[in-house]
Amino acid sequence: MPRTPISVLIVEDDPAHAEAVARALEDSEHFADPRLAQTLAEALQAIEKQPPDAVVADLNLVDGKAYELLPGAHQNIRYPVLVMTSQGDEQMAVQAMKAGALDYVVKSPETFTQMPRLLERALREYGHITERARAQEALCASERRMTDIINFLPDATFAVDTQGRVIVWNLAVERMTGIPREQIIGQGEQAYAMAFYGERRALLVDLILAPDAPPPDHYHNLQRLEGDQLTAEVFNSHLGQGQGVYLRSVASPLRDGAGGIAGAIESVRDITEPKRAQQELLRAYGESRAITEAVHDTLYMVDLEGRLLWWNKRVEAETGYAGDALRQLPLTRLFIDADAPRLERAISAALTQGYCEIEGRARTINGIRNYRYNGVPVRDKHGEVIGIAGVGQDITERLRDQERLRLAAAVLDNTHEGIMVSNAQGDRLVAVNQAFTEISGYGEDEALGRAPNLLKSGRHGRQFYQAMWASILQTGHWQGEIWNRRRNGEVFPAWLTISRVRDERGDTSNYVGIFSDISQVKQSEARLEHLAHYDALTDLPNRLLLLSRLEHAIHRAKRERSKVAVLFIDLDRFKNVNDSLGHPVGDELLQAVAARLRVRIRSEDTLARLGGDEFVLLLESIERPDEAGNLAQQLIDLMAEPFGLTGGREIYLGASIGISLYPDNGTDTTQLLRNADTVMYQAKAQGRNTYRYYTESLTRAANARLSLESRLRRALEREELVLHYQPQVDMRTTRLTGIEALVRWEDPAEGLIPPDRFIPLAEETGLIIPLGAWVLASACRQLQDWIDGGAPPLTLAVNISSHQFAQPDLALHVDRELTASGLSPERLELELTESTIMQHNRRGMEILEALRALGIALSIDDFGTGYSSLAYLKRLPIDKLKIDKSFVQGIPEDRNDAEIAATIIAMARNLNLRVLAEGVETEAQRDFLHQAGCDAYQGYLFSRPLPAAEFARQYLR
Repeated sequence: MPRTPISVLIVEDDPAHAEAVARALEDSEHFADPRLAQTLAEALQAIEKQPPDAVVADLNLVDGKAYELLPGAHQNIRYPVLVMTSQGDEQMAVQAMKAGALDYVVKSPETFTQMPRLLERALREYGHITERARAQEALCASERRMTDIINFLPDATFAVDTQGRVIVWNLAVERMTGIPREQIIGQGEQAYAMAFYGERRALLVDLILAPDAPPPDHYHNLQRLEGDQLTAEVFNSHLGQGQGVYLRSVASPLRDGAGGIAGAIESVRDITEPKRAQQELLRAYGESRAITEAVHDTLYMVDLEGRLLWWNKRVEAETGYAGDALRQLPLTRLFIDADAPRLERAISAALTQGYCEIEGRARTINGIRNYRYNGVPVRDKHGEVIGIAGVGQDITERLRDQERLRLAAAVLDNTHEGIMVSNAQGDRLVAVNQAFTEISGYGEDEALGRAPNLLKSGRHGRQFYQAMWASILQTGHWQGEIWNRRRNGEVFPAWLTISRVRDERGDTSNYVGIFSDISQVKQSEARLEHLAHYDALTDLPNRLLLLSRLEHAIHRAKRERSKVAVLFIDLDRFKNVNDSLGHPVGDELLQAVAARLRVRIRSEDTLARLGGDEFVLLLESIERPDEAGNLAQQLIDLMAEPFGLTGGREIYLGASIGISLYPDNGTDTTQLLRNADTVMYQAKAQGRNTYRYYTESLTRAANARLSLESRLRRALEREELVLHYQPQVDMRTTRLTGIEALVRWEDPAEGLIPPDRFIPLAEETGLIIPLGAWVLASACRQLQDWIDGGAPPLTLAVNISSHQFAQPDLALHVDRELTASGLSPERLELELTESTIMQHNRRGMEILEALRALGIALSIDDFGTGYSSLAYLKRLPIDKLKIDKSFVQGIPEDRNDAEIAATIIAMARNLNLRVLAEGVETEAQRDFLHQAGCDAYQGYLFSRPLPAAEFARQYLR
């Protein structure tokens, strides 16, 4: 096989089979993504556009046979073709291989799975055959394949090459001739001729190989059929034991891969018994009476007056008359009075014109029956007309069948349901009605002959159709809803009934499908379903849908041990709008409120309208109660903005919100809604335009948090934040080497607020970004001021939060602050936590590289508390590790802390990183860390964080 992937074109009109072949080829590294064609026309277009390396084709396609894809059809085809057939189509496989197919396979799941191996083997054989020897190789392959095939054929079948040597010979030949196979295979050109025809030449094969040769004299009934096939009957007296037999021989050319003649294949059938039976019957019919009595129809002869002269027994059986009663009876007396004149005119016409034919109603023992009569003149030995002889056929049932067919056709054409009728195999449409054309868009000429799956939409899986056909085969019918596809590609729902039709023997003769387009029904159902669960004014979920989703949210929260929040929202001053401006304006305002609220909620949350100006917001899977309060305040702020309505009106509203939580304030839908409603009225009573929790402690906590957030925003604006600086000391020399800038909040009313209170809040609200920017700028300016004042060149450590690190322009911002302050980059050290870097992964590496490119140092803060791998840390462009104080506090008494600290130091040494320990408060801690190889430390043992003035006074003089 070539190293480059092999392109394969799959020609198959059954999507399931095409998918199975394609999936098998895609799993093999030797084949590129296969191309698919459902029809012969699509396949020829695809080959013309881009010839494939190989073709896998089903012989039976919706628009014809796949023979046009074979070399026998086109001499310029230069690709191998592997054909697929259904079980029982081996004769078609022989024809395909004669036309140049490389090989064939019978469709089955096992065959589809083995398709890569089969195709690779076929391609190897194809690649090793030279242009001159390819025909012979294909012929040999065909011989082997044909040997397997023709052994299953009941007729004596053999093949010869162009020299007349037998190359294939099935067992039926040996049974017919009595000659062993080894005495014929490969023998001279007349060996098989003698076996079947005595000394005569195999002229049928000669005619195949030389189509222009004249027919031989000793072959009779010779005729040329389609595809260069010849059929002949011959009598032979030298077959088997020398007894005479009649043979029917059918021969066809055997072609090589290039389409040339490689030989012929012939099938011979012994028709002696039916031939002799036919001759015996003809001899028996020599007596005219025997013939007339054997005829099922009525036979008669009348004189020139129309009186009966002769008749067969069938006339008596149907009329009930005895022989004497019929003699000389006018034939017209057998017909009803209304049709008798027409019969008289027909008899006269036969006498004058030589033939007559008429339909009429006759009286019989079974009542009035319809007959078709025809007659011809009867002459004596002198040529004189002596009467009329004819045949009468009872056509009553035929006329009834025609009438039933006419009525059925009328029903078929006038019903509003689409009707399609397939053959017994269910793979080809044989009839459709006008409604089918109108619903599907396919004309009758487009649909007939195609598979019923031309309407297949692709929305149903294989299991759906398997269940459908299992029901049909078991019960004879199936009924249900299905999605079909029109000719223009539109998918529509249909109600389909499929029934199996049986013939008089009980065998399946057809399948009938009756379907109706139920698009409007589905649309009506969807509208009713929507109206049942959604508010007609705002199109928000109504109470019914809210209760359903709330119940589902409770079950989910119970399973996941999470919380659910219910926010009961009531508009403030809405009644004034309705009373003063009217209900139409009120409705417009409610729609505007719904639109504004809808854009603020998450996709998994539910905003519902209960009625009037009451809305409910359901929050699922929340982790903390204050999340509901945060969102409630945002909604209150959102509602504070004016609403612009038609006519230039601008209306201001407010909102009061009550919050209940699962499982804190209720465990079912009724409790949660009732409690949220109750506390909403408390919010209204306490001044409106606010929110309240059902639990007072949560309300107080939410209010405190909201107050702290507001004060923090004001503190940033009023510069109430200050920086403290903690020294970093060399472990060996105890010399001051650097400082860490730590932010503090000096609240005018409360005093110093510790960082653990406002830093998490800043992280959560996003205030950490302006706060971090202020810390970096202030610290850089302060250090540069100290350096300008003669202070030693210290290193400044500044913490960077995860929100700051996520900013793509962080390096640009740091560079801008260094430039503004005049601080040298090597004096700045940025501290990041492990989790901050790991959260951003590849993007974080790019940011670190950009910061390192500025010339600043990078360190990992709180090392040991994260979850990063050492292999990952090894790739980071960092300079220092800071041991978290949680590991330092237990040193040296806590063995685990001591071992962790020692391990971090040893690892840092291996990675050529400096190590600084935080929170060193005792000499024992310092001594242990010094002995372990730690480079520096900071903590209360040396100094607490100090305001800038005090730090300068103690350490910079």
